[in-house]
Amino acid sequence: MATMKELVSEYREASAKLAMRIAEKKAAGASPAELRPLQEALQDVRAVQRLMDGYYDLPRSPGVAAVGWKARRVNDDKY
Repeated sequence: MATMKELVSEYREASAKLAMRIAEKKAAGASPAELRPLQEALQDVRAVQRLMDGYYDLPRSPGVAAVGWKARRVNDDKY
């Protein structure tokens, strides 16, 4: 299985392909309604790519990253 850093290049490639497809459709005179799904997909792919690219580099707060979480020490689980 690929790591997040390795997948970033695949997401960049997907972004480039989507951007080229949007440019082709614009040149062919596509309507805004036809372009909208492609543009939304491009935004989503770019957002995921940016998230994955900086995932290990960005510091996170303890509440978000589960740093310091500890298992509870009680026996009230009935299952």
